Amino acid sequence: MSYTQSQRNDAPEWPHALAEITVMDKALALQALCIEQDDIDGVEEFAERKDKFQLKLLTGSSRQKKETNLLIEKRYTWRGYNGAATLDQLPNRMTMNAELFGRIYATLTVNVDSPAGLAVDETYPEEIRKLREGGARLCEFGKFAVEPNVRSKRLLGTLFHLLYIYAHRVQGCTDFVIEINPRHRFFYERHLEFRQIAAEKECERVGAPALLLHLSAQHVKSRLAELAGRWRQLPDEKALYKYCLPQEQEDEIVLRLIREGTVPDEAEVSEEHLAATA
Repeated sequence: MSYTQSQRNDAPEWPHALAEITVMDKALALQALCIEQDDIDGVEEFAERKDKFQLKLLTGSSRQKKETNLLIEKRYTWRGYNGAATLDQLPNRMTMNAELFGRIYATLTVNVDSPAGLAVDETYPEEIRKLREGGARLCEFGKFAVEPNVRSKRLLGTLFHLLYIYAHRVQGCTDFVIEINPRHRFFYERHLEFRQIAAEKECERVGAPALLLHLSAQHVKSRLAELAGRWRQLPDEKALYKYCLPQEQEDEIVLRLIREGTVPDEAEVSEEHLAATA
């Protein structure tokens, strides 16, 4: 299957989840996500559940695409954002969803840099140009939407980790950027260790103020090596990297992504490539 075919929303649906995460109890719930604190009021939390979120690529299912769009639209509308609230079908996008009982509870998309550019180019063209000129192979994370009753740290850590695997291990991206509302800065800086690299501007796409944050793949790699899978041993660690997948499972997912058609046909990924990005 070609890269373009595998990424289109009308491509065949992947039958199995890339990862499964047990629904966590309140003791391991994130209290301040990238959405407003008021969302928590009156919401019944998942607690003491043995059920598992399934993390899956969004591909062929029109029902899943519609439900993903509805979740994004609902969260963007609630925040008062205008436009840019739906998915597109460009081949350089990859969307990962978290499902429970067939319902989508969280979604996150990575956009790998291409001749079409990135959405963040519209607000921060000079900053992104400088990163490219410095040799960065860029991607951006966006369309992040989470149902307000989901506070699973393991879910959010794994969701981010899977897109890191795709962006860095498979597509070779060296640097991640994200354009956020300043109100959400705490979450990204404290829990994922992004850093602000530009002054606040107005994002015309959503009609709200924006900040440009940056994170290197090398930093993620080093933090994963230090923390991944150690959430029980490190109760005071704030970074979500301790909830990410162990190296062995990461390597298995890389091989699966390659074998099931998520890389360009002309760029066969070898064992040497795996070793270089491991």
